Amino acid sequence: MSKEYTADLVVIGSGGAGLTGTLVAAEGGARVIVLEKTGLVGGTTAISGGGIWIPCNPLMAGVGVEDSREEALEYMRACAGDHGDDDHIVALADEGKAMIAYLIAWAGIEFQAFPAIGGMIDYRAWLPGAKHGGRALEPMGFSLSRLGDWAQRLRTDPRLKSANNLRAYYTERKHLLPMSAMKVPPADDTDIYWRGTALVGWLLEACLARNVEVLMEAEASEIIKHGESIAGVRARQGDQEVTIHAPNLLMGTGGYGHNEELKRLWLNRPLHFTCENEANVGDGHLMGMAAGAQLAGLGDAWWLPHIPLGMDNGVANLAGTREDRILPHTMMVNPSGKRFMNEATNYYDCGEAFGTKSGAEPRNFPAWFIFDQQGVERYMLLAFKIPPGEKPDWLHKGATLEELAKSIEVDPQTLKTTVERFNRFAVSGVDEDFHRGENPWDTNWGDPDNKPNPCLGTIAKAPFYALPVYPGANSTRGGLRIDAKGRVLSARTGEPIPGFYASGNCSNGAVAGAYTGPGATLGPAMTFSYLAGLDVCGRLG
Repeated sequence: MSKEYTADLVVIGSGGAGLTGTLVAAEGGARVIVLEKTGLVGGTTAISGGGIWIPCNPLMAGVGVEDSREEALEYMRACAGDHGDDDHIVALADEGKAMIAYLIAWAGIEFQAFPAIGGMIDYRAWLPGAKHGGRALEPMGFSLSRLGDWAQRLRTDPRLKSANNLRAYYTERKHLLPMSAMKVPPADDTDIYWRGTALVGWLLEACLARNVEVLMEAEASEIIKHGESIAGVRARQGDQEVTIHAPNLLMGTGGYGHNEELKRLWLNRPLHFTCENEANVGDGHLMGMAAGAQLAGLGDAWWLPHIPLGMDNGVANLAGTREDRILPHTMMVNPSGKRFMNEATNYYDCGEAFGTKSGAEPRNFPAWFIFDQQGVERYMLLAFKIPPGEKPDWLHKGATLEELAKSIEVDPQTLKTTVERFNRFAVSGVDEDFHRGENPWDTNWGDPDNKPNPCLGTIAKAPFYALPVYPGANSTRGGLRIDAKGRVLSARTGEPIPGFYASGNCSNGAVAGAYTGPGATLGPAMTFSYLAGLDVCGRLG
């Protein structure tokens, strides 16, 4: 059996990237069909934090943060160095703010900006042009009832069903609270979701209102071309072959974090865990390559180390580690029992310190996250890492440092020497080895009540604990090379392939070699999708 459709634009993927381009094109009068591989709309976006990093956005002034095009360009260029395409950086500075204004005005999406409080700061805050607050946005809560029957087709995460939005978490510095401040949240019988689920909800509602057709469980397999131009897509929906005839295609399939072969071939750093949804296996990369697309930025990921956290039906959950590494009374060591980095480093740059899978450089994985009873008593984030009941295999505990070292198979004398040296730094307030607590990122995330350094505290009170730290990521990044309008470039000619667009983690459309700030994945993804949607409308006249 087979079925055929005709559209002005076919979009592969229903995450934040795909739906933004869909909305813009549909608003401009295009007939749009979205292909979603799974039975749920939203991709990885729907289970993400939902933050969107946009310099000079229209909501910054409301939280008292000033920004300028010059500062935005200076910061992004300082982050990227000579990597990547500078026209991407210029497009983000000039068009990101327009994308947000468009979504507010035409789709009615509600956002809030983060003020200059606590850790809501650009990730390389020591570079020129960096800002504290303002550039990061999050969507306001969204009621699933607004979607009608589509509500059950939206990918959700129960942890995102809460009025405890990211802004409240950051501005109230909840990561510094002790366990005694823990409050059982009131029963939530509403259908209001925040973060990534909310963002997808807002976008999907706007797309459906513009008569966009979403084909569920429709797995794209091949790009159809007529000469050099896009002519459509072949897909399979159940036992039915589907052909969509369309002169324009937007690829928004995300990364390839669940494709072990592509990770082995394309990544030089280890990637043991990813936050991507299970369908992200590099479909868009491979289809684009087969259609003659140029590639760029492969080999990188949005790095985020992971540690075990709690149990779910006997299986260890894994969670990204960020603010816990910044807390006093914590440190990380490599398999030799030695520190190897400033543990407070933002999670993307932290990935670099683990080393590569090959070559002569030292490798620091698996690493160990070490803390003591002082940290457990002072900080809820550390207390949460010790589940009630029988100690799981992945949590190591020792009455002495020597006992802990033996448990994690590290030389006891080396670990003891490392901790003693670290404790001297904690007392003096100066990390002579890695300068923890000396840059704005560290100090804004650290505990201001901890003296003399907000990020350093002795590891001296038994029992002592250790958790394995694995190389992980939010998603892989890099793929189809695009220009400043989101158009995919030909490997043969270097020119745009007529009608072919890409954005998000199947493309190279972001600031290369950097995680600029909170929401630096979705900000560029949505910006280049917005630009792609506008260009499609221009092609259609």
